[in-house]
Amino acid sequence: ITEARWIADTLAALRPDAPCYLARNGLDKDIFAPLEQVPINAEEPLRVLVEGSPSAWFKHVHQAVEAASAMREPHHVTIVCADRAALGEVAADQIVGPLSHREMASLYARTDVVLKLSSVEGMSGPPLEGFHRGATCVVTPVTGHEEYVEHGWNGLLTDWDDLRGTARQLDL
Repeated sequence: ITEARWIADTLAALRPDAPCYLARNGLDKDIFAPLEQVPINAEEPLRVLVEGSPSAWFKHVHQAVEAASAMREPHHVTIVCADRAALGEVAADQIVGPLSHREMASLYARTDVVLKLSSVEGMSGPPLEGFHRGATCVVTPVTGHEEYVEHGWNGLLTDWDDLRGTARQLDL
């Protein structure tokens, strides 16, 4: 039993004799309650949220911060991470964490864009959590993204290792 279609398909290919089941991730709607109406942020800088463990190479937290820093449009970058020592010196307006689920839900509601540049995920939860609280996303085509991100509709896809292109996506 796994959380993402791509993992179930991989396991089935490796072990065609073993049953493989998908149990989609869900969100606690008491915590990540969808907003009735998404407030439009036309007055303030774009509020960008970067979440992840900076010590996990495949999360690409430092690259996400670098891409946001390369934006031309006004922006406010918040980083959520529990391991500040691994984060080191970065260009961010706010660094918070660790946060409870309720605190994250509140932060997502004050966020315009969740920036997630992971190269591997089971099912990347932060963009989906952000959707429920009114944010959109800029993400890499990480494993499992196709289950909930449609480029140009509810988020934007960016290429790996393209920090300038990612900054342009954020500026859009």
